[in-house]
Amino acid sequence: MRISDRCCLSVFIMPILMKMSKLTKYIIIIFLFPLISGCGLAYRVLLGVDITPSWNSEKKIIKQAIKYHIPNEYNLVLDTASYYNGLNTIYKNLYNQLNISENDSSEYFNLLQVLKDDRQPVQFRMFDNNGSEIFKLVNCYVDPPIPMNWNINGCFDSFPPKIAVKSLNVHNFDLEFLLSCSSFLNKSKLTFSDLAKTNYYGVIFWNDFFKRPSKKLIKTIKEKFQKTNKPITLIYINNQNAFMWQEMDSTTKEKVKKLDKK
Repeated sequence: MRISDRCCLSVFIMPILMKMSKLTKYIIIIFLFPLISGCGLAYRVLLGVDITPSWNSEKKIIKQAIKYHIPNEYNLVLDTASYYNGLNTIYKNLYNQLNISENDSSEYFNLLQVLKDDRQPVQFRMFDNNGSEIFKLVNCYVDPPIPMNWNINGCFDSFPPKIAVKSLNVHNFDLEFLLSCSSFLNKSKLTFSDLAKTNYYGVIFWNDFFKRPSKKLIKTIKEKFQKTNKPITLIYINNQNAFMWQEMDSTTKEKVKKLDKK
């Protein structure tokens, strides 16, 4: 079966699967997977990953924010270069502090795992009232593709949430770092002193690239915290273009830079 045929089959199957019971969905997926799994296509479609992502305009980001009921005062976009340059600096310094021998590089690989977590496309991070991080969860730990439950091991059933995953309990930057690497669509900045005073701050990384994970995360956080009037201020950071940027060659990047200046 050609890749185009598998795409059509996947699009046809998804609406049907959504109406079935959980057990029926799993059974159907097991039998159909060999037909639509070319190059991981089935997994990406079921996970809700856009297989043809594009650079998002300001207009599209605003439209999506309205769809997800994201308030304007906390609707930010990630500054791609600033964020990844910042991560590189942080982890380079941490690497230089490691005591690595020829026979044991476990510290290095543990650090790589934390860096991998910090670069995931869909994330939730929680900070105390001083801006220090106390919790994080990223998409690669979520149970895919159905039902995609972000409440892993009941981590959101307590407040503040907790999770027993070693790499997720390593926190290498604070809220001020994320705010410094983000801005409003008009390029103005949101600083820590601008935030409403509350007990906790939550940051949701979302995008149109990992559409279903983003949608499910936003829904989970609102149900667990916002709708129950927990003392937390939610900040939304769209990082769609940050991930598109990583996939571009130098020529395409230059074209995008010129478009952004218009």
